Amino acid sequence: MAQDIRMLALGNTAFGIWVKLIALIEEIGLDGSLTFGMARAPSLADIARIQFDMTETELKTHLETQSKTQVLSWNADTQTLAYGPELQPSKRTLANRENGKKGGRPPGKHITERTDPAQRYLPPMSIKGGKSMPASQTQPKTHGSIAKLALTKSNKALAKQGMPSNEEIDTVYNCIGPKAFEAAGFDPARDMQNWSAARQWAADGLKAGLTVDEIERLVISEVSRIAQRQREKGKPATHLGYFGKAVQQSIALGNVPPPVRTQAEQQAETQWEQAMQDWMRTGCQSPQPQITDFIKQAAA
Repeated sequence: MAQDIRMLALGNTAFGIWVKLIALIEEIGLDGSLTFGMARAPSLADIARIQFDMTETELKTHLETQSKTQVLSWNADTQTLAYGPELQPSKRTLANRENGKKGGRPPGKHITERTDPAQRYLPPMSIKGGKSMPASQTQPKTHGSIAKLALTKSNKALAKQGMPSNEEIDTVYNCIGPKAFEAAGFDPARDMQNWSAARQWAADGLKAGLTVDEIERLVISEVSRIAQRQREKGKPATHLGYFGKAVQQSIALGNVPPPVRTQAEQQAETQWEQAMQDWMRTGCQSPQPQITDFIKQAAA
């Protein structure tokens, strides 16, 4: 692929992105494909931020542009990235992999203790390095309890390292608590202003690696949705803890809603995507368009 005319037309920046994408499929993909947000694969937004230092929209633009020339395959509906047609494994290769999972076919001339004529009438061979055990002793003495204790302490130490501090939790809690109370539709004059349930959501969100803004968007979206559903049923929620299970499940799944954009920002994003496609078609010769420039122009 390094000598392919389509790769040479990408330019150095887009070519480097293609190399990283292929390496990502090799590292955490299966059979030449990778679905973001499934199994052990991170979400597309996390990959864009951590691996490529760009926004999710920027990475999607690269994927859509490169998939048009079939140097890779991208399905936006299923969030699936795969090799291009030239790099896809053949049907024979996939069949061999499936056969290998089942143990495969043993070699026809493989000599074992049963098939070797020289050993057919000999007693079974002893295991090399084995040792006898007294009849009264059913299991060898080990130090499993000590090892298990050490492992437990190690796990606790690792868990403490990933735990956010009380100050960090309180900062997020004080931010999302009143907003979640308001999103639930509670009346400050009639309902007791208690949003202590939001403190656990703040801790869970920070532990999951979410930012303050992402935790706020997730909590407000989930609380608003459930509150509206309960009001339509005629059974409104009476306290903030009612939303706890749904919010914690959304945090565990990473269902962070996208930020709300103004019409000007959406128009600026469309113009930037068109500029990116034009820039990549011309071989990335000029400086890469930056979405921040288009947003500033729209704001002005």
